[in-house]
Amino acid sequence: MIDRRLTYRLIGAGLMVASAAIVLPLVLDGERPPELDMQVVVSEPPAFEVVDIAPVKSAQEIATEEAEKAPQDIQLIPLAKSVTPSATQPKQEVKAPEPVKTAKTEPKKVADRWAVQIATFKSKNNATRLVEKLKKANYDAYSMTTNSLYKVFVGPEFKRDTSKKIRDDIKKEFGLAGLVVKYSVN
Repeated sequence: MIDRRLTYRLIGAGLMVASAAIVLPLVLDGERPPELDMQVVVSEPPAFEVVDIAPVKSAQEIATEEAEKAPQDIQLIPLAKSVTPSATQPKQEVKAPEPVKTAKTEPKKVADRWAVQIATFKSKNNATRLVEKLKKANYDAYSMTTNSLYKVFVGPEFKRDTSKKIRDDIKKEFGLAGLVVKYSVN
């Protein structure tokens, strides 16, 4: 005997198939949407000239054709009248102009410069206040923005030792420990 659950499942599956057989033709026989009733008109292709391609010739055939050409087919082109050298002047040899040699100039290397990075801030106002404070104390201070952070620098100096001395002076005067870094224009 068949279990009751299995019987209910078989009855449910039969009802699903019957309802699909009734409903699907009604759904699929509906009217076609107007946006799908579009006619596409294709114009005639343009007329191109037909190009005849000559058959490939062997090297021997080409050589015999060139040999058959008579030398009288070659015509000399008259030269423009030019001043002829007199009998007393020796002929001068004409030399081809020598190519101009351009020396490749390498950009001059700028000496390394050093700056002291004093602090990094998230707020532009904090960086601006520190720059003003350092400028009042006669330091060449400036700030740069990198990745939405504002870095405050002092310098640049040509000698690293000078930058180290400035770092130590700022630490004594303001209590800010800085880093000596290579100066970068950007």
